[in-house]
Amino acid sequence: MPNINSVTKSSVSKYGVFGYPVSQSLSPVMQNSAFSKAGLPAVYQAFEVKPEELESSILKAQADGFMGLNLTIPHKEAVLKFDFLNPDSFSKMAGAVNTLRFSNGFIEGFNTDAGGAMLALEYEEIHPAGKKILVIGAGGASRSLSFLFSKIASELKIINRTAERAEKLAADIFSHLPEDLQNKKISGGGFADILNDISNADIILQTTELGMGVYESFSVFDQIPNFCSGEERAVLLKKYLTSDKVVFDIVYHPKETKFLKESRAAGAKTINGMMMLVFQGALAFEIWTGQKSDISVMRQAVLEALDNNQSITTNR
Repeated sequence: MPNINSVTKSSVSKYGVFGYPVSQSLSPVMQNSAFSKAGLPAVYQAFEVKPEELESSILKAQADGFMGLNLTIPHKEAVLKFDFLNPDSFSKMAGAVNTLRFSNGFIEGFNTDAGGAMLALEYEEIHPAGKKILVIGAGGASRSLSFLFSKIASELKIINRTAERAEKLAADIFSHLPEDLQNKKISGGGFADILNDISNADIILQTTELGMGVYESFSVFDQIPNFCSGEERAVLLKKYLTSDKVVFDIVYHPKETKFLKESRAAGAKTINGMMMLVFQGALAFEIWTGQKSDISVMRQAVLEALDNNQSITTNR
């Protein structure tokens, strides 16, 4: 893997992703396919950057003529503390930046994760405007998605294993709503009433790491003390995860998490996080180049990489 300190200036436009770890990010194969299709002389590489190296590495990339960067775990929130960053209003509000653009001496910050999730739903002909949305998790991904979806949902509830985190996030989101939207119900809570929360929702967004990596064998329901299992669980879930429900899990590897398998078996429509990955990358591509990318080419690159097992994380 290249080191940012070994990169030299060249006539080719340079882009990259900073993360720790980052070796199995799918962003390089996806973005390089987009640049190639567009006929742009550009290269996109993954760079392993430790948290304590983030500030100096971003400034080094700027000095070396990089045009843009993506940031993944654990840098999306940390970058906001740097004085050199000019974040847009949404990324500042959401508390996370995943895309940097170097322009006229400035370093601009954007968040394309939430927009990627929105476009992924629309790609599946799911239109969240006016719908009741349940968000599972209260971490960084939940925060950016919840801020965006709160503007268009008729009702939004955030639940988390630690209820206080969900309640705090919900209160923060409500405080940022414009005055004309403050009649909207935005709430937070724990997992104790998850089945009723699912019953009340039209769209369920699963934003935690459950179902991937070391948590691959776990579902959200496994986090609830004394929750039933086996055939008893399957019968119970059929009463709640009905065919009118949409369950969207931001995890894309494996292609179907345990939570999605359970939801699909119960009868709900299920969507994994692959197209969110593609669309957030496409939005970053457009920020950098001013051009639309070829979604089908990016999607195919990701599919082939997943089939070749090139990624075992959801680092974007």
